[in-house]
Amino acid sequence: RVLLFRNMVTKEKEKLGLVETSSASPHVTHITIRRSRMLEDGYEQLRQLSQNAMKGVIRVKFVNDLGVDEAGIDQDGVFKEFLEEIIKKVFDPALNLFKTTSGDERLYPSPTSYIHENYLQLFEFVGKMLGKAVYEGIVVDVPFASFFLSQLLGHHHSIFYSSVDELPSLDSEFYKNLTSIKRYDGDISDLGLTLSYDEDVMGQV
Repeated sequence: RVLLFRNMVTKEKEKLGLVETSSASPHVTHITIRRSRMLEDGYEQLRQLSQNAMKGVIRVKFVNDLGVDEAGIDQDGVFKEFLEEIIKKVFDPALNLFKTTSGDERLYPSPTSYIHENYLQLFEFVGKMLGKAVYEGIVVDVPFASFFLSQLLGHHHSIFYSSVDELPSLDSEFYKNLTSIKRYDGDISDLGLTLSYDEDVMGQV
């Protein structure tokens, strides 16, 4: 399937004129990125690109903290570095666009991502960056939580889907406690339990 997809990408690039030939050169998008503001600069310069431009060649010029242009040896390598760093930054839980599950630390959208005024546009930008990585065959390490992937893939529309079955991928300890209560043979009221869930929201529980 991977080879089939790569062949499809190659054919599409040829059809759209996105590869260099003896008679023509592809359109190139040039962007300048400050190391100290990589995410902000990348977002501002790439979010408005057309679909074909995003699929095409993007050349990155880095500017260091002193405002001096960095010399790029391999342009494709420079773009790969830029893409990997961008993805690392957007999925950092400290940015609060995504959170990690307890235990295996899988990623899912943060319920409080709305603290960013443009959070929906940022999520769209994240999708474009992941799409670009897939399109260019760049491998990135983004471990999504299975319950989030089920939503993305539309599995929740299946008549066999149960959100409870996905709970372990969000909070295995919470699922374990609920299962223990379900299997308890005595009178539940004897346990003196309340159904409550503590959640850390921006450092406050």
